Amino acid sequence: MNGYYTEPSRELKVYGEYDVVVVGGGTAGVFAAISAAHSNKSVLIVEQLGGLGGSSTAGLVTPLMHNNIKGNPFCSYIATEVNTLLDEYNGLNMREGKNSRDFDPLVLGIVFEELCVKYGVGVLLHTFFSDSIVEDGSVKGIIVENKAGRQVILGKVFIDCTGDGDLCVRSGAEYTKGDPETGKNQPMSLRYIISGVDNEKFAAHIDELEKMTGLGGGHSWLPALGVDRRREYSATHLVDEAIKNGDLEEEDSFYWTVGSLANRVGSLAVNSPEFFDRLDATDPDVLTFTQLDGKRRILKQLLFCKKYLKGFDNAYVSSISSIVGIRESRRIKTKYVVSGEELLMHKKFDDAFCMSNYPVDIHGKKLSFDEKTKQIDDQKPYFELPFGTLVVSGFENLLVAGRCIGADFVAQSTIRVQESVRSSGEAAGIAASMMIDQGVSSNDLDGRLVRAEMEKRGAEFSVIE
Repeated sequence: MNGYYTEPSRELKVYGEYDVVVVGGGTAGVFAAISAAHSNKSVLIVEQLGGLGGSSTAGLVTPLMHNNIKGNPFCSYIATEVNTLLDEYNGLNMREGKNSRDFDPLVLGIVFEELCVKYGVGVLLHTFFSDSIVEDGSVKGIIVENKAGRQVILGKVFIDCTGDGDLCVRSGAEYTKGDPETGKNQPMSLRYIISGVDNEKFAAHIDELEKMTGLGGGHSWLPALGVDRRREYSATHLVDEAIKNGDLEEEDSFYWTVGSLANRVGSLAVNSPEFFDRLDATDPDVLTFTQLDGKRRILKQLLFCKKYLKGFDNAYVSSISSIVGIRESRRIKTKYVVSGEELLMHKKFDDAFCMSNYPVDIHGKKLSFDEKTKQIDDQKPYFELPFGTLVVSGFENLLVAGRCIGADFVAQSTIRVQESVRSSGEAAGIAASMMIDQGVSSNDLDGRLVRAEMEKRGAEFSVIE
């Protein structure tokens, strides 16, 4: 029966009061919390899952993509400590030095949690953000739900690191969503790990397929199955054959790649299955469908590997993402909204918190840009992200970090990767502490000071020639 129910008013217990409250304990949330804690601020992360890291850990999103700038400068001082600890725990493949992209999601989650504990960040897991308490353009507190019931958390500055802008939207912030031409969001995925693989036999099989077809096996840095309808790979014909035989579904041919995991012999991280029809990541019915149907398709893909590929005789699915892999949903309206054209033109900003040259990466469609889009400075082949993309419009003490910062549809596809997300969280945490120290609103804070503090703490913003 459809309809409405009026919830009776009731008195809620205050869980605590903090200088900085971070809603969402994914990558951006962890970096925001740690950087704020380093400024001697009391900080709390509120996270709905049972661990930290979000897409990079529970979502099994590997590898850590390179920013495509020579030397791969970390626009984050915390990233260096994260990688150092990851390496100590054998969770990072250091064959490429600091530029390694292979990591172990399970170990990364533990590293995030250990660093939060080390630096005094309060962590509240298994807790859902429910609503926001707003007065005169300022967020005074949030309402959360957990096993103890409904509670209130008060704070001076709030940072939305939910990925979907949940805190911002519940507070009344404006946002955009999806492709402006179609209204559709980017496709979602449900990633998994397949183990028990004979890597040598699989690699030899890929070599055989390459010689037979004259096509590559996928990305050069991994022994990829390489299925992507935007191009042809050496194993594409096997997928086509399996679809014809009823062993796979047509959607399995659109995007399916595999990559190695740090120090997990015989395991591969799989970026598939991908979903192209039900795309609204803020619709719980869509998320439920993706989770359920994704698991069904994953088992079919395992059977395909056993039947059509060499090296998978003893293979099994060892892990499936506990959350849906979301590439894009809401994009929050901020003081400055960066455009795809600006990023393609390699625009620079005085108050930049991140530099990158990651390409436009929109799944499900091809884009072409007219000749008017030209690079501003051929000597500096990268773009920068300004501090204003973190400042939520219409609010005095609300910042946003992660994949839903102020960007248009095209720009968002380039900045949703982990390196950019790390920098945005770190900048937001530093900004929150500065707002408190200076007694200013987010709108009045000079973003150049945030950048200077990041560099002072060790963030790299120099290109190695």
